[in-house]
Amino acid sequence: MRNHARVAWFETNGIRVGRVTVDCANVEVMVRFWSAALGYEVVRRDKDAAILRHPAGAGPKLLLRPGARRGGGPSRLHLDLYAVDAERVVGWLFTLGARRVGPYDEDGERGYVLSDPEGNEFRVATAGPAGFARPFA
Repeated sequence: MRNHARVAWFETNGIRVGRVTVDCANVEVMVRFWSAALGYEVVRRDKDAAILRHPAGAGPKLLLRPGARRGGGPSRLHLDLYAVDAERVVGWLFTLGARRVGPYDEDGERGYVLSDPEGNEFRVATAGPAGFARPFA
């Protein structure tokens, strides 16, 4: 049994992810992709950057800002996305510009590694309906 202080449903150990920052070569392309993929809305847009968030304020915000990686180095972002039906979601993400990198199977979790339009890799796994009862578990 863990001895944790009582916290809100979206927190673990009294903390939560408030924002994920993504350095982009083309902010506008990334705004279109991630807002469509996650159903997020643009809450702030200035000359170079944008902040996206879930319409109900659930989960972390996504900050997209200029800052392309140099020399083809590692991704500037890695998200793990959970879906009721990963195969259906992966097919839909392809229509938005995602590309297949390959499958993964780690610690009993199976899914797909994809990349967004700028090559940032992310994973999509089938969590099933029960996986959404505890969104940050």
